[in-house]
Amino acid sequence: MCDHRLYRRQMRYHVIKVITPKLKPAKQSHVDKIIALSYRLRDAHVIWQTAEKASLTNNAYTTWKFCVLLHKVLRLGPKEVIRDSSDYFSLIQSSSIRWEKQNNLIYCCIAAYWKVLYGRIWFLCNYENFTNKLDCDLSHIDDYGENCRISLLSHIFAYQEHLNELLFTVLSALDVQNLINSGDCRQTFFLAQALPSAVSDSDTLYGYAFLLVKNLRPQLSPDTSSDLYRRFCSLYTIVQEIFDQITFMQINFGNLLDLPKFTTTLCLDMPELTLQEPTAPSLMDC
Repeated sequence: MCDHRLYRRQMRYHVIKVITPKLKPAKQSHVDKIIALSYRLRDAHVIWQTAEKASLTNNAYTTWKFCVLLHKVLRLGPKEVIRDSSDYFSLIQSSSIRWEKQNNLIYCCIAAYWKVLYGRIWFLCNYENFTNKLDCDLSHIDDYGENCRISLLSHIFAYQEHLNELLFTVLSALDVQNLINSGDCRQTFFLAQALPSAVSDSDTLYGYAFLLVKNLRPQLSPDTSSDLYRRFCSLYTIVQEIFDQITFMQINFGNLLDLPKFTTTLCLDMPELTLQEPTAPSLMDC
């Protein structure tokens, strides 16, 4: 019990350090401590309660930093953080609406990030065979009936749409050439903190979306099959464009900005594919 109270105090300390209202990315050491403590506590309520007290509707820097932190905890923390975070759906929605009403690109980034986090928590609460990193044993998907696989695919598409909105909004807020010319890259470094986790989710989900579309198409009516394929191509054409923009950013900023690198391009041309299961694009240095 004493250890538990100590861990909660430590968690509050590190969360407060991460979400300080400054235009400066959080120190990775604090984030690592929070993730480690989430395994000791098996609880995410203290993270949320600490953030609530700091206000997630008034300070843009605090809210953005919390969104970035929460995404990392949802990816790298224990399964309990998913269920605990679902208790805060109403807070996520109210904060998202609050920031969405503001006519400012950074505020739009925050609203888009809340939608991503809501969608991610919802997805993992409803598809418990998926890990926090969105991995899943393919045998579990094979056990799904046709309707369940269609439903899974539609929910993957829905989450990818939220990811695309976040990534597009963040990249729109980063006027790279102007920032390079002005010499002030603080905002770029600050907003770019969202990219690794969001891109990693996109990278992983692409593999499952690809397999589901490829395997479902022969079983469905021509119209339904065509609709699924068109939606897949529409979503992942945007993803490819986003990947290209991120590559451009990496070229301009070099080692100053830690952005994900991709080893392959997305494949959208399914009719010419062999029956061998494709390997999803992998990330390096993420």
